[in-house]
Amino acid sequence: MTIGFNDEDVRPIFGLKITNGRRGYAIDARDWQPMKIGGQTLPGYFWIPVADDENGAWSSYWMRVNPGARSPEHQHDSTELVMVLDGVFTDDDGTDFLPGQTVTYPAGSRHSTSSKAGCTVLVVAHTGSKIVS
Repeated sequence: MTIGFNDEDVRPIFGLKITNGRRGYAIDARDWQPMKIGGQTLPGYFWIPVADDENGAWSSYWMRVNPGARSPEHQHDSTELVMVLDGVFTDDDGTDFLPGQTVTYPAGSRHSTSSKAGCTVLVVAHTGSKIVS
């Protein structure tokens, strides 16, 4: 299975297994790729697409934050749900979210995120974000 992220970039997804329409994904280190918001690469942030709703209601992806990485302030175009798999995911107000916890950001909200020790999270949202200048 391959997935395209733009016209120039089509690559296999190594951790994806499809059986009779059922899609299973196990994180595979070969699948991580640099994360971008609005064409700007976020240093220390990586992502792996998981699935998109066929009606466009939502999309999901794994996101890895390297130790010490911090995102720029960005605004969410739609509600975003983040579930922490491992590590500690930190919001710009200093609130830490631990494995098994979720946090949602409403449409129009602005924030930045970081992780002192690194983390992996699952993100589900309808649309993307944009960097706030």
